[in-house]
Amino acid sequence: MSDQRQNSPETNSAIPGKPGRLKFATLNKVLWLLVPLLLALIFMVDMWTPIGVALPICYLAGLALVVALPEKREKIAAAATCTLLLIVHFAMAPTTPGLISWDVLNHSLATLIIWTVTVLGVRHRHVQSVMRENERVANERLAHLNTIYASAPVGLCFVDRDLRYVSINNALAEMNGKSPDYYIGKTVREALPELADRIEAHYRRVIETGRPVIDEEVQAIHPARRTERGYRLCSYYPVHNENGELLGVNVAVRDVTRRKQAEADTLFLLDLGEGIRFAADADELLWAVAVALGEHLKASRCGFVEVDVENDRLTVQRDYHPHMPSLVGSYTLNDFGSGVIDAAKTGQIVAIAELAIDQRTARGFKFFEKLGIRGMVLSPLLRDGKLVSALVVATGDAREWSERENTLVNIVAERTWLAVEKLRLDATLRESDAALRDADRRKDEFLATLAHELRNPLSLIRNVSALQNTPGSPDADPRWGRDIIERQVNYLTRLTDDLFDVSRITREKLDLQKESVNLAEVIRAAVESSRPLIDQRQHELTIAMSPQSILVDADRVRLTQVFTNLLNNAAKYTPNMGHIWLNVEPAGDTVVVRIKDTGIGVAAENLPHLFELFYQVDRAFTRAEGGLGLGLTLVHRLVEMHGGRVEVRSDGVNRGSEFIVHLPVLSVQWMEDRYEPIHHDGDLANRPCRRILVADDFPQSAEILARLLRQDGNVVQIAQNGVEAVDAAAEFHPDVAVLDIAMPKLNGYDCARIIRQQPWGKHMFLIALSGWGQQVDRERTKEAGFDAHLTKPAKYETLVEVLNHLPSNNQIEIGRHREL
Repeated sequence: MSDQRQNSPETNSAIPGKPGRLKFATLNKVLWLLVPLLLALIFMVDMWTPIGVALPICYLAGLALVVALPEKREKIAAAATCTLLLIVHFAMAPTTPGLISWDVLNHSLATLIIWTVTVLGVRHRHVQSVMRENERVANERLAHLNTIYASAPVGLCFVDRDLRYVSINNALAEMNGKSPDYYIGKTVREALPELADRIEAHYRRVIETGRPVIDEEVQAIHPARRTERGYRLCSYYPVHNENGELLGVNVAVRDVTRRKQAEADTLFLLDLGEGIRFAADADELLWAVAVALGEHLKASRCGFVEVDVENDRLTVQRDYHPHMPSLVGSYTLNDFGSGVIDAAKTGQIVAIAELAIDQRTARGFKFFEKLGIRGMVLSPLLRDGKLVSALVVATGDAREWSERENTLVNIVAERTWLAVEKLRLDATLRESDAALRDADRRKDEFLATLAHELRNPLSLIRNVSALQNTPGSPDADPRWGRDIIERQVNYLTRLTDDLFDVSRITREKLDLQKESVNLAEVIRAAVESSRPLIDQRQHELTIAMSPQSILVDADRVRLTQVFTNLLNNAAKYTPNMGHIWLNVEPAGDTVVVRIKDTGIGVAAENLPHLFELFYQVDRAFTRAEGGLGLGLTLVHRLVEMHGGRVEVRSDGVNRGSEFIVHLPVLSVQWMEDRYEPIHHDGDLANRPCRRILVADDFPQSAEILARLLRQDGNVVQIAQNGVEAVDAAAEFHPDVAVLDIAMPKLNGYDCARIIRQQPWGKHMFLIALSGWGQQVDRERTKEAGFDAHLTKPAKYETLVEVLNHLPSNNQIEIGRHREL
């Protein structure tokens, strides 16, 4: 198989030089066949011609043979053969007398000429071979140089003295967006008119001085991206011939655009780091970064957007938009294309060169077209795997985004957002610290105010008691002392109730007992409660109400408390003989209650804080007027619990204030469907006589309550701890037991449980009397078996109301629990 392959025409034709060698080999065989023919011809001629023409013929034939043969060995062999033939001829040819010397000379001369031609031929052949080899090497080197010149990464060209391009390589031609053939034969100004004014000066300087010009920077518009500039370092070298004459200028051009861009990006990131370092406001930082990045990338728009995936919203707070309308506003996520958002949710950078043809944005291109956007890159920001924001850079023209630009946008987005989160966290911490400091300050002020508010009534009660117990003191009007003590106790009770209410509302433990309520009745009750203070201050109260019934779904007691607090507040902070207006106005599905006064007013800077807990505007004035700063907080929270809102207005200090309460109303039909008249339990004068056990570890409190109950015709027994209470109940078998919770030996909870376990205690009505009145405390008393819960200091009328609702046959209904 291998032999056949080597001898096949296809194989022979594939070997370089093979056809030529075959041709010369055939010619050599022909020439060597001529040698015996020539010898025979010489002898024949020599015999037929006596003058001896064989020698010239042999000479000519030998010369022809030597010259025709191509190889050195063949030439020498031919010359040797001719010499041998001459010798044979000389020896065998007949001699002519007198011509022997001529024959010798003639044969010798023929031999000399043959060998001279042979030597010259061999030498000529050697010279030709050397020349051909040198030419081959030169051609190879020239081809190698042309390849290097054409494919060199550095731009190269040669320009003659007339500034006409003689040669140019691919790199330089591509830098300018043309082919090499475009430049050949053209002048610099014809080929590069936009750069001619800058680079012709360098060419002429080299031509005039004969010295090179090294590393001159030239800026040019990028051929593919017209908005981007390219940077090149050009070196110009003179080219001379061997006589020193200037032939032209050789130019080497290096594209340093990437290096310049990298340097610019590095400086930009350094400036960004400095800006982040000294930033104090998160929103201002976002704006500053958007402006800086937009200018750096020559973008039409740039900005951070906040993303709310759950609500399908994308919000632009501020954006960089030179010479274009702003995009500030809220958009749906679908406006930006579901493909874009889906990619952003995975954390991928979205770079789109042409929004109109990209499949992710082609459908919604009209939206982008209205915004003047055709190219866009979006760097998403994820926190805990959730898309929360993104940095968007957009252009008004189609643009191929480079890897450098995408990386820069991503770095800027990450660094900036980390800084923004830190700034926002710092701001939150500062606000929290300020809030804690303010709360601590207000706590101290509250405690001081509370001490002041407690000392005044307690001091007054002590003085009245001391005055009545002083020997020889006048007893003309004993009710005077009792009235003072009752007013102060009522004040302390309201103070304590407010504290408990605020605590319950703050912890969302306050339950409203809502029902359909006529707002006019609530307003009248509030006015009656505030009337004493209003009359004391000699204020004029003007009430304007709608004649039609306005029904609200509300807790009657709590809503009355709201308007009582507002009226008391207006009366308290209005100088004597002021004016208070109370207007009730229906407003569609709501009712608006306005309480306006001519009082001290509120400064504009205090209005946002007026409903905060323990907040008081003027410490000196409020301390003189009394109060803990709880009233407005209760108003605000209670109104919100009723589904309404409250606002305050004031034109400034000493210009009065106005509180406006908005409440939802009920329709008349709803009232007719739900309203049930209240039936009273008969004449309170016909109170039945009951057996009542009072257990309290404070003897005076238990004794006073027992006296009051005995005055109403009840049989009362007293116990001073839990153990005594259980023993007394077992012996006394009372109808009602009023038990203090915090008793020694056995607390009220355990006492109630023990009583409930006894046969005689299953139908006993148990009332908890405790200083703890929060919802959790009421739930605990209910679980222990109590039927009602009274919070100290409880009014005796409240206890009487509970007793009056009991059946007269003493068959107590177990399972209900009253909270009072």
